[in-house]
Amino acid sequence: MNHSIALKTLMLVLTFGTFTGVKGQSFRTDAEVQQYMDGKTYYNSELKIRLQYGYISSYNTYGIMSVNQYGDKYFFINVDISPYGSFADLFGMSPSDGRDFGFRLYGNKLVVGRGESREYVFFLE
Repeated sequence: MNHSIALKTLMLVLTFGTFTGVKGQSFRTDAEVQQYMDGKTYYNSELKIRLQYGYISSYNTYGIMSVNQYGDKYFFINVDISPYGSFADLFGMSPSDGRDFGFRLYGNKLVVGRGESREYVFFLE
């Protein structure tokens, strides 16, 4: 095997490996996803945004909370959780303007904009 093919193979393995779940972590049910996400915060240093999923007392429900570098909070409720085993999708709706927002959870990281022209990776703090 020449070095070019070996390098391409290695890059493919590394790329695929970054989008697999944490070894041993399984998301089979909504409850497993909710339990896993409880108390966890994910951060993107480029956007300077933190994301969490948990109880939002002002709406008396569970949902996604986004906090920017200035402390502004944005909430997304009525979250639809779709578990797929090694990952899960979470999507909610803004109660203020109806916009949808969500991400794909891979355990120690999540991806916003999965499959779009620009993806943002948030890492577990």
